[in-house]
Order: sequence, then structure tokens, then C-alpha cells
Amino acid sequence: MENKEIELKNFEDEYMIKVKGGKYIPSFSNELKEVFDIEVCKYLTTQKMWLEVMENNPSGFKGDNRPVETVSWWEVLEYCNRLSEKYGLEPVYELSKSSEGILMIKELGGKIVSPDKVNFKNTEGFRLPTEVEWEWFASGGQKAIEQGTFNYIYSGSNNIDEVAWYYENIGKFDDASTQDVGLKNSNQLGLYDCSGNVWEWCYDATKFIEDIKTVAYTFNFSTMYRILRGGSWNFADEICATFYRGDFQAIDSDDYVGFRIVRTINF
Repeated sequence: MENKEIELKNFEDEYMIKVKGGKYIPSFSNELKEVFDIEVCKYLTTQKMWLEVMENNPSGFKGDNRPVETVSWWEVLEYCNRLSEKYGLEPVYELSKSSEGILMIKELGGKIVSPDKVNFKNTEGFRLPTEVEWEWFASGGQKAIEQGTFNYIYSGSNNIDEVAWYYENIGKFDDASTQDVGLKNSNQLGLYDCSGNVWEWCYDATKFIEDIKTVAYTFNFSTMYRILRGGSWNFADEICATFYRGDFQAIDSDDYVGFRIVRTINF
């Protein structure tokens, strides 16, 4: 177990940023929300990171340091679980019935709960951020609030060209594609590409689906639309704003959709 702990520390030192929690009102809600302490990958998940765990590379635009894309929401959950297992952490997602569209969540102590009952503060492994968490860290979190920069239009700047790959600086050209992560400026927390490059899967289903509450959607999550945030290389500037919300069917994938991992911590 000691080797696993050393390997995890090395991974976290290389890739993860500790983000202190706080309270704020998200752009998509009128309610005050609380974010607890998490660590967030400073980069979008790269093809190198994906390949080391999944032993395949589905991406349309190949490159070790480019973001992995063309991955469905379900495939991303599997990646998170395998990455957790690699470093001796309790996986977050119970995927034994994923082929039937059934998802459960593993909390600490062996407790299995339904997705609508989960408290991610009680999980250990790597996972997708909730939409509230994503907007918090993309906007710069508590550090940005203290600096007075939390309401920047894009992640880390009001000037999109400083922080994002999007339609005007890459997407309209004949050789348009994703770009290596970390080439633009980071945001206030040291996180790169939260705006542009590829959309980022979030854990949450869209409010439209949540409100339906039919038997089919209550027990079968495979066809749900899941939230995307951040915009991508082939979308316009306004869609790369930190407050813009997109969605995509969980079983679908495309070359403009990727993800970033987080993990619950205490510090």
C-alpha cells in the first residue's frame, strides 16, 4: 500500500491543484451553493493520461498532450474508476449494471447510494465534477473572489484569446483541431483550458431530464443528457464563457468533448 501512496502523491504533485471550497450563487441558480474542498486536475485529461489507464485512444485528433476526446460520459466514469484503483483509492461509481443504464455511487464505508442521494463529500476516488464545482473552479474559486476577478467572462480573463482555443483562433481554419493542453494562460487557480479546447463533461443531468421523473429516466440513465461546460475549439467566443451551459447525451461522443477529473480531499 505504501507504494500506491507514493505513486498517488507523485501523480497529485504533477497534475492536481488543491481548491479550497466556499459558498456562491452559480450563474444557473438563485440559490446559495456550497463547494467543499477538492483537488482538480490542472489540465484536461490528456490522451497520454487516458492511454496509460484504458490502453486505447479513441481521439480523433491524435497527440499525447492533446485532450482525449470522442469519449462518452459512461466511458469517462469507467476511466475514473480505473484511475482510482490504480492508486489504491475507493472508486466512486458502481458500474456493474452500466450496460443496462443503471448507475449507483460508492460512498466511504462501503455504502452504495442512488445518484440522487449521493454526497460526494463522502467519496474518495477520482470523479467528474458536479456543475456547481466546475463553475466554482473555472471562475477561480475563493482566490478570485478575494481578488475581485470571479466574474471574468472566461476562465481567468475577460480576453478570450489569452486563455482559450476557440473558433476564431483555431476552429475556422482548414487544419482546425484540438491543441496541446496548457498552452494558454491558466486561470487564477492555475487551471488550464477551462474555456475552450474541448467541452468538459460534468456529473449532472440536465434540469429538463431531472424534471421529467418518468420511470424510464428514473431507472435508466444511459440516454440522459449530461451537462457540458467550457466550450471548445470549434465554438464561438460567447459559448466558451464560464456561465454558458451545454449538454450532450451520455452515450454519445465527439471530437469536441473531453473532461477533467476532480477528487474530494480535506486540507
